[in-house]
Amino acid sequence: RGAKYLKRIPKHLIFDPQPKRKSKAWIWWLIGIAITAVISVFSVDALATPYNDNHAGELKLTSESGRKLPSLHLDTTVKTDINGLVVTTEYIQRFKNDSDEWVEGVYVFPLPDMAAVRHMEMRVGERRIIGEIKERHKAERLYKKARAEGKRAAITTQQRDNLFTQKVANIAPHQEIEVRLSFIDTATYQAGVFEWRLPTTLTPRYIPGISQPPEDESESTTNAMTTNAFGWASATDQVPDAPFITPAMTPPPEYGLKNPLRLTVSLQSGMELASIEGLYHDIDVNKNNDHYNITFQHGVVEMDRDVVLQWTPVVSAQPRAAVFQQQLEGDTYAMVMMVPPNAPVVHALPKDIIFVVDTSGSMQGNSIIQAKSSLLLAIKQLSPDDRFNVIAFNDHFSVFNDRTVPASDELKHIATQWVSALDADGGTEMYPALQEAYNQLADPERLQQVVFITDGAIGNEEILFELITAPGHNARLFTVGIGSAPNAFFMAKAAQLGRGSYELIGYRDDVRGKMSSLFNKLNHVAATNITIDWPEDVEPYPSQSADLFHSEALLAFAKLSAPLQHLPISGNTAQQAWQTTITANDAASTSGIGSLWARYKVAEIEDQARRGNIPQQDVRDAVLDVALTHSLLTRFTAFIAVDETPVRPQYLPLFGEGVTNVLPHGSAQQRMQFANTATSATLSMWLGIWGCVALFILHINRIRVK
Repeated sequence: RGAKYLKRIPKHLIFDPQPKRKSKAWIWWLIGIAITAVISVFSVDALATPYNDNHAGELKLTSESGRKLPSLHLDTTVKTDINGLVVTTEYIQRFKNDSDEWVEGVYVFPLPDMAAVRHMEMRVGERRIIGEIKERHKAERLYKKARAEGKRAAITTQQRDNLFTQKVANIAPHQEIEVRLSFIDTATYQAGVFEWRLPTTLTPRYIPGISQPPEDESESTTNAMTTNAFGWASATDQVPDAPFITPAMTPPPEYGLKNPLRLTVSLQSGMELASIEGLYHDIDVNKNNDHYNITFQHGVVEMDRDVVLQWTPVVSAQPRAAVFQQQLEGDTYAMVMMVPPNAPVVHALPKDIIFVVDTSGSMQGNSIIQAKSSLLLAIKQLSPDDRFNVIAFNDHFSVFNDRTVPASDELKHIATQWVSALDADGGTEMYPALQEAYNQLADPERLQQVVFITDGAIGNEEILFELITAPGHNARLFTVGIGSAPNAFFMAKAAQLGRGSYELIGYRDDVRGKMSSLFNKLNHVAATNITIDWPEDVEPYPSQSADLFHSEALLAFAKLSAPLQHLPISGNTAQQAWQTTITANDAASTSGIGSLWARYKVAEIEDQARRGNIPQQDVRDAVLDVALTHSLLTRFTAFIAVDETPVRPQYLPLFGEGVTNVLPHGSAQQRMQFANTATSATLSMWLGIWGCVALFILHINRIRVK
């Protein structure tokens, strides 16, 4: 008993036929850290903004050694003449190749969506090269051939109604080039105010769909580099031209200008004006006899927001009707503006209304603030007899309720809290959200309306237009464009196809006035069953006038065999039928009406195809017939200019890169919107976290087993 026993057996006396192996947990932890690091890298890449370190307005060229060769964008100059409603613009961009290499420049830029682009020329040194309109595929072949042969060449193509691509090949070292476009546009008139809008940049567009090989525009040539597409997005089944509509973007500088714009406007309104304003820019206005000269107050501005000019006639000079005509090659082209009477709203009809609001990543910054402010104000203005719902969407959509609910004070308060909690992030999957809105509106006994609040930053507009015009979708669609550079083409066309109207909100100060205007339209249609009694032997566009909403103006174009003298117009207001006769004055012919008529005819052909009234296979021939006759840029035509004298030696290579656009004012550094094959950054982050957690649990279980 007195013997002492050792409490444990010394290790050197223990025999274990299966000796304990050294722990290799550190290997598992190392693998976990490596996996997490890789996922994090992809997360950072997915969170990358769709712009690089290139400066706006620069051609960033890369030599064989890999060094960057900048070709500076000097400036953009816009010279505009406004005569009544007709706007004629010369759009000039100057570039200088500061490198020692031969270069090709490619740049994507916006223009007004209904602009009739009718002339292009390129000036390189002392040479002036005039563009010729051709079928697009023929023009592209000529351009590629000239580029490969070392000839100076330029081509202008249309990617969307408001988005264009310019290519300039074989710019010599240290040479300056100048590209000039000429287009015709119209001013709008609403609620007693004329307005002209010029987009200067674009909001990066969301590209949905499954990745696929891009459109084949490349060729194999010796000593030539393929420089067709410089977009940050790859082609998808829904957006096959994605590389051509996603130019690199860059934030505006803290000091100075990266993409400077100069503007000169000569305004001849034909009536006494009470005011002229630059909505988002400070302007100087000088009166010179019967017209006004308008420039930027500081001479030059950054191209980071739409330029919007508004002018208001004095009360006694408020227009009710105007006729502009042009004699061209034996034909008469007429443009008619008519303001029908606005009847006061006696009693707004009860309505079912669904608000669809965009909360995608492109709405970050001021845009989501403006969108939520607009939506909150709209909910507040609902009457107790209305029923409503709210749908928010980004990658997926969420609903305030699974059906429309009465607009009681309690439910409006709850909806206000729901909207206030919304945040902007993710992709822009509009289709499911809009489809859900149409599905919820199925009561034909009540007024059915959809209010769509978005910046329209998508690349697959056509699939949305097909949804809007689908059978059974009878609700009127009203769009609210948000931001300093919204996709105005999508806003206007979606509203037109949905038999509604649209408003554009550029700043938070615009919200109350624009939403009040929208609710005036929601509550009543000003004029219906509008009939223009054109003379015989006439081709009018639009072929059938749409309903008009509060304070809107009718705009119509026609090709006639003789000048107009009198034009009867009739329609219905809420209270009674109305009719009037416009008397055409003997004013001098207005230039550009023929081009505008052709542009509206092309739009009518496209719209009839969207509604299924024209086979899609017939659209191309119909558009080409108009465009080639009137020298008009469309998606089936292009302007091509070629200097037949080769200037680049064949043994010297050609380098090129795209021109960057400046991010819209007030927008956040937006995430790239990859195709569906990409993994979102948020998902990648959570995969990394859960991977670490799983490895930790696995390690603990291994320890317990042992």
